[in-house]
This record gives sequence, structure tokens and C-alpha cells, in this order.
Amino acid sequence: MAWLMTILAPLFWGWVVGGLASCDSDSLEGDSYYTFTGETVASYVENRPDSFSVFSQIVKDAGEEALLSTYGHYTAFIPTDEAFSDFFREHSTSLEQLSADEKRNIVYNHIIRSTAIDYLTKDFTEGALGTSNMNNRYIIISYVPNDQGRNSILINKMSEIIRPDIELHNGVVHVVDHVLVPSDETLGALLNQMPDYSIFAEALRMTHLNDSILETYDMTYQNPYTTEFVNILGYTMKPLQQRRLGYTMFAEPNSVMQQAGISSVSDLTTYAQRYYGTEDAADPTSRRNALNRFISYHMLNRQMSTNAFVYSGPSTSSYYMDKRYEYYETMLQYRLIEFRAGNRLNMCRNGAYVGVDESRSNIDGANGFIHSLTDMLVYDEQVMQQDVLNKRIRFDAYAIPPQLTNNNIRWKLNNLDGFGGFTMSPDYCGDYFRFNDASKFIMWSSDYWTNYQSDEISVRGWYDVTVRMLPVPPGTYEIRLGYSARSWGGIAQLFVDGQIIGIPVSFNYTGEQPQIGWVSDEQTTDNGAENDKMMRNRGYMKGPNSVYAINGQKTLRQNVGSLRFIVGTFTFQDYAPHYFRVKNIESELGEFHFDYLEYVPVSLIDSEDKD
Repeated sequence: MAWLMTILAPLFWGWVVGGLASCDSDSLEGDSYYTFTGETVASYVENRPDSFSVFSQIVKDAGEEALLSTYGHYTAFIPTDEAFSDFFREHSTSLEQLSADEKRNIVYNHIIRSTAIDYLTKDFTEGALGTSNMNNRYIIISYVPNDQGRNSILINKMSEIIRPDIELHNGVVHVVDHVLVPSDETLGALLNQMPDYSIFAEALRMTHLNDSILETYDMTYQNPYTTEFVNILGYTMKPLQQRRLGYTMFAEPNSVMQQAGISSVSDLTTYAQRYYGTEDAADPTSRRNALNRFISYHMLNRQMSTNAFVYSGPSTSSYYMDKRYEYYETMLQYRLIEFRAGNRLNMCRNGAYVGVDESRSNIDGANGFIHSLTDMLVYDEQVMQQDVLNKRIRFDAYAIPPQLTNNNIRWKLNNLDGFGGFTMSPDYCGDYFRFNDASKFIMWSSDYWTNYQSDEISVRGWYDVTVRMLPVPPGTYEIRLGYSARSWGGIAQLFVDGQIIGIPVSFNYTGEQPQIGWVSDEQTTDNGAENDKMMRNRGYMKGPNSVYAINGQKTLRQNVGSLRFIVGTFTFQDYAPHYFRVKNIESELGEFHFDYLEYVPVSLIDSEDKD
């Protein structure tokens, strides 16, 4: 079966590891210490019929002989023949009874195809791998103690890696002891099968909120592109051609509920009314009902595993790693939830927070994840306004639309291997991003660029772009735009909530221009304090010190081109979305570089740090 030799070539580079780098497992045996011999994934499997004959036959029967025959980067989780014997017995079927489509699904469930990454165990972290498998489902990694007092790696919480890191020409193979069968159930259906969460599950059924998270794809989206790649200003861009939906649900187990004095849905309703009021008390399906609002605040319209809550890439200063944060709007309209490093939700100044129980989280459904909480999660108006959200709120451009998370764009743009980046149609992100047809919209990333979270959005042409900013509590805020000044930057008029803001802004002025007045901290006697004041008087700030740029050699604050433009001070009376608009007024070639935005309560500006 030479086909398998060719197919799996790019998937196995040889056993060059002496153990599990990430989990320090010592349970490896047999040919765990495989020596590279030039094999492919196909040939590795084909040459070991005593171990992988069933998988080999399934690949052939599915008509996927050519899948792994081309050069590429594949990560394959290959079940043993014993694993398939268990699978056939548990599902009352056989190799002969499986249809070609079922066999293809099995193959796709076990293969990750990437443009540039082979996932070795040293790259694993608890949670989901960064690239979905060929069925567009995520591979979940978890660590459990083994009999030797060390950790073993489980895949999808049920299949152990028994021989890891077999590196080959076109990727890597990990041998597993169970066939991977991702659940096709919705999050609500999964929760109904978890008796430890029966109170939350009943509340979810009563509110009918599971009806809001049933779909996997937005079938109303019409892809306007007829080719796989498009040329934008001389760059080869890949258009987003489908719109996948995804969701994240947090749930308190019954034990956490009981610690709060909750033993039934009736108790939970009474508890929820303390925070959300008694409006529409008789109708739990009303979005104004307290129980409905309680459950809604536990749900996000983006699919995230526990290792995807906050940015973990190289552009964070080392001293700031445990201070990292992100903000997302929940399905309780216009209400934010704060995520901090270490899976800490809504952290108060006194150190109190709601935790995520990693061992009981990352429950993978057809279109999202369920995570278990260690305490009761509520949107307490006073606590959120005066404490949790009463701080500088910085959010990356890619964090705004859930579509970029659900369709594998956010934090996935490095090493694009053969094309320049991604683009999308003006309606792809709905109300989150809107732009005219004249906009040349480019999404790309590099760890070597001076950007927050390593990514950026570049817009050229006669652009007119409107961004739906995060909804914040009522109050008075200073709004800032973070960007990199470049010689090809354009001149644009800014708007907030439809109102024109000042005079047009030139995005091609670097900090050394007299209009900005940037001076390096090292060239001052007060570590830049007076220069900060002078720059603020001109409407600018240096970049944050907590973000590394140029592969860790300096921070954004140390980079003369990394600036924050102070858009203005705005008072918001109600919870509502707010819109930031940028319109090109000068040249078709001028660029709008969109990196991040900031809200800062005006009462905190004088005491703000440099991070």
C-alpha cells in the first residue's frame, strides 16, 4: 500500500523525543523512541500493519488516499487496531458496516491540517489546540495523573496518547488508545446529560435560551467571492468564505449552587432577582426576566476553550503575564465579562473573582464549549461599575467581532505560508465591522511587528469603516485609538456615535514630528513624565509598556511609531453599543492602521500607569 506511505509522509518525522515534553509522562513504551528514517505518515502506518491496519483501510475506503500525499503540515492522532475494536463493540458496528461518509468523518476527526504548524506535545496546553481538525472541530488537551505519579495526555478527555511526537516528512503523529468521536450534541443537550449541573440545566430549558445557540453555520451568509484567493493592492489575500457560529457557556454545578443556598430552580430564580429585578417574573422566556438574564450572562456568542480566553502570544511583556486581560460582551445584552490570566472572571480590587474549574471544563459540543465555575457568576451593577469595570479597558480590534474568533482568524494569522493574509466582505461581521465597497480590507499578523497581540487590520482605498465598540457601563470615558504611524498612513475624519470629532487626523506622523513631540524615556530625567503631559496636550500618548514589539526587543512605549491618539471624552447615559467611524478624506493609497481601542474612566486618568 504505497499510497499510505505517500499519504502519511508529511505527517511523521521520526521519534526524536525521549518523553512527553509538556506533561513529563514516563508511561511510554515500545517504539516510543522511534528514529527518523524518512518515512511519511502513510508509510509509517503502512509499515506497521499489526498496529494500524484498520485506520489504513478506513483511509482507503473513504477515498482519502491523496489527503496526506501532498506536502503540508499535518497533526494526526492515529488510533490503534485495539482502539478500533473497542469502538466497533461500543457502537455495535464493524468496519464493513461503516459508510464511506462515516469513514471520511473518522479520518477527518483525527487529522489537523495547518499551513505551517505541526503540534508536538511541547506545544500543548490545557484546552483546545489552536487549529481545528478537518471536521472543523477542536482537539481538546487535558492532563491527568498516571500510576507513576506523573501526567498523561488525554485527547478529548477520553483517549490517551500512548506514543507521542512521531515526526515525519509532512507532520507529526500521536498514537492514541481510543477512537475520537466528537459530540454532535448542542450545549444544552450536553448539559442535560450532566447530573451535577441539573439545576442550571433546568433553568436553561425554562428560559429557552438553548434555542439561541443551536446553529453551527449562518446559512443566510452569501459568499461574494468566486475564487479562493484575491489580489488586494498586490497582496494575495484569502477571503472568508463561510460564517461559522460558536458559543461558550459557563455553568455552576449543583455543589456551587448549594453553597449559595440554592437547591432548586425556584431558589435560583429568587437569587437572580436580587441582581436582575422582578420584571416579567412569570415569564422565564422574557429577556427581561431575572432567571433569563442570569443564564444569558453565562453565555457568549463565540466559541472559546479555557486556553483561548486571554492572549498568550509573545507580544506581552514578561512581567505582565499574570495581569493579562480580555473583555467580551455576553448574551446578556450590553453587559461585559472580564477575563484575567489564570481563568479568573470579574476580578475585584480585593482579589475576589469567579474561577473556572479546568478539570471539569472544555466540554466540547457541536458548536461550542461548556466550562464549570467555582462560584456564582452574576452581573452585580454596583460591583461591576465601581470596581471590575472601573479601569482602563483596552481591547484588540480582532476581539470585537465574534465572527473572527469563530472562524479561526483571531490569533491564528501568523505563518500564513504562501499568502499574505485574509480579507472579508463588508457584511461579514454584521454590525461589529461595517465598511464600504471601496475599502481594501486586510487582516494579517506577525510576531515581529509593533502591534498589540501581534495582529492588525489595514484598510486602504477610499475607505469608510464603522466599528461597534464594546458596550461599557454608563459614565464618562476618554476614548483612545492605538495604531502604528507609517509613511503610507492616510488622513481620516473620525466620528463617535455619528458625531464628527474635531479635525481630520494624519496617521503618517511618527512620534518625532513636532505635532506629537515623542521623546524617549531614556532621554529624559523623569522617566518621561513631563513628556507624557506634553504629548497629552497635543492629543497623543505613547504606546503601552506592557506590550513587546519587534520580537521582544522593545516595548510599544519605546517605539516612536507606536502611538495612541486621544479621540476625545464622552459621557454615556445608558448601557448601549457605541460606534467608532473612520473615513478616508485624502488619498486612495493612504492606510488606516487599526490595532486597538481604549476606554478610560476620566477619574482614573491622573493615576494611570504606563502599562
